[in-house]
Amino acid sequence: MQSLYNLISIIGFFLYLPRLLLKKGPEDRCTFIKERLGLSDYQKMDIWVHAVSVGETLACIPFLKKLKKDFPDKKVVLTTTTYTGQKIARDKFPEADRIMYMPLDTVFCVKKAVNLLRPEIFITVETELWPALFQALKAAGSRIIILNGRISNDSYKGYKKISVFMKKLLSRVDFFYMQDKGDAERIMDIGADRHKVSVMGNFKFDIDFKETAPPQWLTGINNKILLAASTHKGEEEIILDAYNSIRNKIHGIKLILAPRHPERFNEAEEIIGKSGIGYIRRSEISQRSVENNHELQAFPDIILLDTIGELSSVFSKASVAFIGGSLVPVGGHNIMEPAYWSKPIIFGPHMENFPIAREFLDNNAAVRVDNSADITETVIELLTNSEKAVNMGRSARSIVDKNTGAVKKAIELIRSYIGTA
Repeated sequence: MQSLYNLISIIGFFLYLPRLLLKKGPEDRCTFIKERLGLSDYQKMDIWVHAVSVGETLACIPFLKKLKKDFPDKKVVLTTTTYTGQKIARDKFPEADRIMYMPLDTVFCVKKAVNLLRPEIFITVETELWPALFQALKAAGSRIIILNGRISNDSYKGYKKISVFMKKLLSRVDFFYMQDKGDAERIMDIGADRHKVSVMGNFKFDIDFKETAPPQWLTGINNKILLAASTHKGEEEIILDAYNSIRNKIHGIKLILAPRHPERFNEAEEIIGKSGIGYIRRSEISQRSVENNHELQAFPDIILLDTIGELSSVFSKASVAFIGGSLVPVGGHNIMEPAYWSKPIIFGPHMENFPIAREFLDNNAAVRVDNSADITETVIELLTNSEKAVNMGRSARSIVDKNTGAVKKAIELIRSYIGTA
């Protein structure tokens, strides 16, 4: 099966190569292409951590910082797959000995990288499985560890169909540290050795928000704020329809709209423009406006958050937080950030990627909304019933508080492997 995968991945590589070479990307295109093709200059690293994109990268930053602090003599390389993940990695983890793009999972792309990096330990975050890479790592004598592991129901069903291949692939992993009991059971059911599986909790509970102060432009806005975070295609229209009704009841309320993907910023702007409601892009807010708070109060009703890396801190100023990717079948996004700040949370019916959302609902720490009318009614109630909003926020924070500790568990696991590869 591995040979078949290698053959398919090689065919896929040549089909993808033209797109890779022509794809728009970061300014340093040469470095990007060389690293994705595994042609970069590599030096020996002790620990290699891979986080695919923004969410995974942000989630594991506290772990990475603790890793460098506890093992200062160990060289750490962090890889990402996406441009945005790379930017967050460079901004949030300057302590890294190297940050680079993950080579494509094809034998001739990963072989050079693995043979020169030769990590003592390879860590992949949230169950990113790379057959060609894992094969090369084991041949080089590296240990492979999955941290913050998660298996969605859709992935589980797909993996079950190729269980013979999955069992061989998973046998190369030295330890699976999964987010919860359900993830642990699913990974074992598709072939992982149950003696190598345990539950660690979720890195997303351990993000150190104390270090994240609200951006200066936001501190000057004293209005109520509805924050629509990580929205996807099909959600902006629903949010705008609700907001138009809400502002007729809650005068002066601002809407901060934050699309999940940067490539949709312009599309979101067009949608806002069609609504007829005044708006400004965050990138257009000048330092002069920040220094003159009265200008901030005169901002249009909507602020389109078209920057990367500010969303986490914006939650601290929100009056109500809507979690995107939940009104459409995407699976939802992280609810821990607004929960940390004790904010009342609303989300749609599609939170499959975050099973803990059920605990939020059961403990009155969040409200499910299915449409524009639901959003309108719920937001107005929360903004006019301060006691309910405060209680919801407190319940949300209590869920975060009782689930912290994943970083500590992960560090202790890595400690048990250091020097034993």
